[in-house]
Amino acid sequence: MRNRPALSVHAVPSTRPAAATQWVHDPKTSPLPTILVCALFLTMILPPNLDYGALLTNASSEQNVPTRITLIAVILGSCYLIARRPALWLAELRALNPFYPLFLALATLSVTWSIDQGSTLHNLFKLAVVFLCFTAFTLYGWQTHQFQRVMRVLFGTVLVGSVIFAVAFPHYGVQQFEDYAPAETGRGLDYGTLTLRPVLRGLTYGKNQMGQLAGFGLIFWFHAWLGKEAKTLWVIVCVGAALICLYWAHSSTSVLAAAFSVPMLLMLRHWPKWLRRYMRYILVLFTLLILGYSLVVLRLIPQLDFLLTPITALTGKDLTFSNRTAIWKIVIGQVVQHPLLGAGYSGYWVEDPSSPSVEFTRRLGFWPGESHNGYLEVLNDLGVIGCVCLLGYLFAYVRQAIRIIEFDRHEGSLYFVLLFHQFWSCLSESHWFTASSVSFTVITLAVCCSARTLLQHRFELSATRRSPFNLARNTVT
Repeated sequence: MRNRPALSVHAVPSTRPAAATQWVHDPKTSPLPTILVCALFLTMILPPNLDYGALLTNASSEQNVPTRITLIAVILGSCYLIARRPALWLAELRALNPFYPLFLALATLSVTWSIDQGSTLHNLFKLAVVFLCFTAFTLYGWQTHQFQRVMRVLFGTVLVGSVIFAVAFPHYGVQQFEDYAPAETGRGLDYGTLTLRPVLRGLTYGKNQMGQLAGFGLIFWFHAWLGKEAKTLWVIVCVGAALICLYWAHSSTSVLAAAFSVPMLLMLRHWPKWLRRYMRYILVLFTLLILGYSLVVLRLIPQLDFLLTPITALTGKDLTFSNRTAIWKIVIGQVVQHPLLGAGYSGYWVEDPSSPSVEFTRRLGFWPGESHNGYLEVLNDLGVIGCVCLLGYLFAYVRQAIRIIEFDRHEGSLYFVLLFHQFWSCLSESHWFTASSVSFTVITLAVCCSARTLLQHRFELSATRRSPFNLARNTVT
């Protein structure tokens, strides 16, 4: 059971219910924030114009007019919502993870030294849309279960729809994935036999994004089952769809992240009483171990390669992580050229003959489009300063999640497990601070919602120390 019930904004117990109703109930509820959040996610999940035929021919997926109109509508709608409750919005900003706005400022400043200012500005616009949309989402009729309710309905719909779409239209919903088996040659690492595997793309761009969504869907719906927040029938349907998508997508990274995240969620939800006093220390230590393991995966500490054996055994990958080590080697060589500030936010991965990233096409025969490691991506984009910002962001997130767990274990456990899922995903995919990543967008929404939960908790604590008449004058509107 939860430690406390889900309360509406400013809802607290009172010995004078009649007087308290003037400030406990938040009349400013609106479906618009949820509509904006869902619209933003769908622009990231679905192909432009729903043109799945273009995916078959590997046509360019540049943003189209409908997508741009949607983003403009989202940012205008978010500004409208914020303008109606500016005091509450400013209060939430003060409760927000301090390293998130610091990252936004650093990414904005990187325009001045970016090797491709156009790409940097384009992705900064996406970050602005996400920031305004998600902070506006928490301003109306806030309840502690609002975040997970919206996410699980959205992801559940996409996952069930993906299974149906793949069965009904396998030509579009099933992707023929080119799988290369790495081989060692006299010239070094080379590609071995090419095989085509039918993998699930569903309603998304490809199998990796499908795997991410399946992992998140599994976490959100399992969390709903633990907290009895959804009917059993819907839990069975959506969890079943998530498992089908997770298996059919054949994304070993997503399978690994989900396989570790679900037991972690169960453990945090039913934390033994005798361990609760040590909980914050155990979670911080666990975070440090995961970050240390990330260095081992990047082969920055060669003497510790033996630690990779369990991961390769679980995922079926070799020690090259499907040739990702060759990508990392080239990216590290690029990092050395601008170690302090990086190449500029999203300035490196531009498919243009003038971009330094074309070196991949020359040396490896293909253009990966990302570093395939979240930590290395930040280092390449924003240098050592960006990595320091990332570390601060992670530990501030952990600190806020632990604070929430202390008064609402059910809610706080979800925030921590989402970060834990991201830790594993970023070992072989670039998600940290990537504007187009669904995973980072989910984490950003979690950052905003956790700040709102902590702010709500402060309102409730304040309510126990003041009379209803003082609270009526001091309530943030």
